Amino acid sequence: MSALLAELPADLRAGVAEAASQRGVSEADWLAEAAREKLAAARELAYLAERAARGSRAAYDRVLDKVPAVPPEPGDER
Repeated sequence: MSALLAELPADLRAGVAEAASQRGVSEADWLAEAAREKLAAARELAYLAERAARGSRAAYDRVLDKVPAVPPEPGDER
């Protein structure tokens, strides 16, 4: 592993300390997990943006045209 020095505002540092304590892990471990989760979320957003760029409104409309125009079943209405 490599070290990273990060300065945190006092209130954020206190929140990290409390959250780490509640989970029974060190602050460093808690922050590492938080960074992993944030990176995973960023990758997921990039993936979804790439998928959205490949989509087309025409293809979407073709799929929706296959849905029958019938009233919803009881319990499914808004």
